[in-house]
Amino acid sequence: MKELKKKNSICSKDGKVNQECIGWGKKVFSNCSIDRGYFRKKIWNHYMWMNKDFVCALAIVKLDYAGLIFIDFYDLKENKKIHKSITIPLCNGIILHNSIGSYAHFQNKEMYLNIIRTNDKLHAMVKWGEVDIDANIFLEKESLNVLVPWSEKKFHYTSKQFPLKSSGYINVGDEDYEKFELNDSISFIDYGRGIWEREKYWYWLTCGFENEDNKVGLNLGAKWTDNTGVNENGIKIDGMLYKLYCDVDFEKIDENNWSIKSTNCEDIDLIFNISTVNDKVNNKLIIKSSLKQHIGYISGIVKADDKEIEFKEVLCWLEDHYAKW
Repeated sequence: MKELKKKNSICSKDGKVNQECIGWGKKVFSNCSIDRGYFRKKIWNHYMWMNKDFVCALAIVKLDYAGLIFIDFYDLKENKKIHKSITIPLCNGIILHNSIGSYAHFQNKEMYLNIIRTNDKLHAMVKWGEVDIDANIFLEKESLNVLVPWSEKKFHYTSKQFPLKSSGYINVGDEDYEKFELNDSISFIDYGRGIWEREKYWYWLTCGFENEDNKVGLNLGAKWTDNTGVNENGIKIDGMLYKLYCDVDFEKIDENNWSIKSTNCEDIDLIFNISTVNDKVNNKLIIKSSLKQHIGYISGIVKADDKEIEFKEVLCWLEDHYAKW
């Protein structure tokens, strides 16, 4: 799995994966445009905020034949959940630029969503029923960028940006709303650009913490990268990204616990304890998916180079997702 250090593009104009850029890098790819693969092309921006009191996920997805926007908010103190979603035929009205970190917009009678970038900061505004988000996300120089090939014309590029500082607020509720400050939260962004096979299955885990010694972020994935020679596993320590080259196995121990270990080395040895599960099923015509969002706490060890980071009940997000789309 090679490290990419130059400016990179994900595919050619005729929609074939760029063989020279298969691998991973610490910098965002300079060209993420996809001009082919109609109705197989997938583009999304997925934003997340979390701290000890809440987790909030916001996603904007373009599938060419349909657009999806959703918010999932989890109040961890009161054990309350809010789930909002909308499906937009043919992505009408969704503005989602190919470039990583650029403009995103949608509005209708029910909601307003606008995300803009100024220098090294994103500003997100969302007003949707009882959810009101006004947030800044402060970007960092290094991120985890991976181009995964399934075939010559089927591939996916992901840019995982984590753990990021944030400011602003999320208000939840109507007149008697509750305000969740973002200054002490950790933010995560998942940008996806690709031409997909019809059916895929994946695990994705992300988390972060900060103590007196380190600021740490972790990203792990499996299934969708199997047998490609590439994975999306990495850890950031004090702003520096370290690639975790071994693949990872997600194994369900029982109803409340998962084992997450590296397969061909001893770099990753974690236990994930589940506190909340949200099962989202979508069977709308040609879109069929089963998404389990797990919120819980991980404990264990991750090794990177000569560093060993201990995770002690760190709040964590884990997706278990099957999609036929």
